[in-house]
Amino acid sequence: MAWKSTLVNPVFACIDNALSPLAVIGIPLDHTGTYRPGTRFAPQKIREATCNLEIYSLMANLDLEEIGFRDYGDILLQPGEPRKAVERIELVTRNLFEEHREFTIILGGEHLLTYPVIRALGSKIDTLIVFDAHLDTRNEYIESQLNHATFLRRLTEEKDINVIHIGSRAYSKGELDYAKKKNIKVFNTLDVHNGRVKIEELGRVYISVDMDVFDPSIAPGVGNPEPLGITPLQFMNILREVFDKSSRVYTIDIVEVNPLVDHGDITSTLAAKIALEASGLYLEHRRSSI
Repeated sequence: MAWKSTLVNPVFACIDNALSPLAVIGIPLDHTGTYRPGTRFAPQKIREATCNLEIYSLMANLDLEEIGFRDYGDILLQPGEPRKAVERIELVTRNLFEEHREFTIILGGEHLLTYPVIRALGSKIDTLIVFDAHLDTRNEYIESQLNHATFLRRLTEEKDINVIHIGSRAYSKGELDYAKKKNIKVFNTLDVHNGRVKIEELGRVYISVDMDVFDPSIAPGVGNPEPLGITPLQFMNILREVFDKSSRVYTIDIVEVNPLVDHGDITSTLAAKIALEASGLYLEHRRSSI
């Protein structure tokens, strides 16, 4: 039975259900930010936003209130130790995935967290869908090889995984060359705006949403804002197609929300809405697969 939380630090959507197929965990990673730090505060801010939204999925035409969420809280991370933090994230999420085998929502946190989480999933997934203004395929950034700007390179160096990158508009030639070398399919922001994003049949999918994929006029509360971004409706239509074309979506992470530079919590609220709609789409897809 789901129950409505009245805690000072609320659970996701303020509805806790230990039997829910929808799990939530916060990863307040804020160790390698290079412009505007503050992502450690995002998981709780996104939870607060969900408590003030109707939790009805428009995309799936589904009420989530009776289903609720199983909120595992936030991972406690060592300050100032990116490698130790990455190791801890991998360990904790591996244990989570062993216990919870349905859909998991990860609230970040900076984008580096995607690297250890996918390592924790191992062979459970074969495809990564990334929504991001940046490619994050640098070999190093500011003399560091393990940070938010290098995570996708580290991941694709280690793991043979199909990567589809959507919404980019800020990168170096070296990043583009590496993406081509690794057969990363890149749909940039112009492809999105001109309707050129085509999602073919997919396997077992992980979705990563960097909130800077949206235009800063829509989502200003991010660590590295970049003009000429996509819109929420464009995003939602592509997200629906990803779910429709996948054999299964295991996990979605929502990263790079920075409440310290947000205006009126609009970025946190959009992140919350994405998590709710993804939950509805997962349940709709699960129901149609039975």
